[in-house]
Amino acid sequence: MKKYFGTVLAVIILLAMLEAVSRIILETVYNRSFDSSLIVDNKYQTSSGLKENATGYVWGKKFHTDQFGCRKSPVAYYAKKKKWLFIGDSVTEGVGVDDSSTFAAIVAQRIDSINIMNCSLIGYSDADYLNVIKTLLATKDSSIGKVTIFFCLNDVYGSAKTSQLPVMAKPNLLGLLNGWMQNNYATYKLVKLLVYATSNRYFKYDEQFYKTDDPYFTEAMQRLKECDSLCKSAGVSINVVMLPYKSQMDGRDGDVPQKMVRNFCAGQQIAFGSVPIGTIEISTAKPGNALYLFADEIHFSKAGHKMMADYILSH
Repeated sequence: MKKYFGTVLAVIILLAMLEAVSRIILETVYNRSFDSSLIVDNKYQTSSGLKENATGYVWGKKFHTDQFGCRKSPVAYYAKKKKWLFIGDSVTEGVGVDDSSTFAAIVAQRIDSINIMNCSLIGYSDADYLNVIKTLLATKDSSIGKVTIFFCLNDVYGSAKTSQLPVMAKPNLLGLLNGWMQNNYATYKLVKLLVYATSNRYFKYDEQFYKTDDPYFTEAMQRLKECDSLCKSAGVSINVVMLPYKSQMDGRDGDVPQKMVRNFCAGQQIAFGSVPIGTIEISTAKPGNALYLFADEIHFSKAGHKMMADYILSH
């Protein structure tokens, strides 16, 4: 037994070292922590919002808000300029990148004639966009000149309870074990992330809701229509921009969701835009130029935010 002791001890030490290194790597490239002190409940009717003049950490990046409770940009607010509201979820909020690297901040740095206000928040969806617009327009703020809703594919069912939605994977013993392992062992989680780094599972799940007779799609489109009506009644310009998933950008998946929303918006005379998909090969991008965060199908990297800013400014 003694002759195996050294080998067993060496294996234990090696595994412990791997676990320690994996935790450090995950903390650096896959930090998903969120500072809840940044949040104000019921800021926009029943929707939460960001606290004013607050500082915290979101997904490993320092996060600042301005005097309006919007994500802060490096461009100072100027009261004599009109406001352009950017309303979206965590993608538009810019989780995982610095304040100055979000596409909202980049646009603000390139346009001198208007105040860009990033009113987005992690977890938002179509119902929250409507609440934000209702609340801000109710103030009769004549400085609001334009609203852009940045619609993420998962917004289509974002207001539904988890129990009402189809499951992504069937709950079973193996699934429970997998979840437990990922929550407790960083090495296992890192390996899983590396294996599924090019997955399109989120796109495939979300795509199922984009049908004309799907109740979630119908409800989401009606909320977009209400957002449009409220803005136009207040004399505020509005448009909808759809955000692409990674598997769409590298050409593995099509643009059915974009076409569905585009067709609806055309019928309602709502201005619509979406980034051309299937035109950028992420696999051949230079190191550091990948458009999405590590092992993430949805959230943009610094390069991805620059791409979005370039698109917004060219349209």
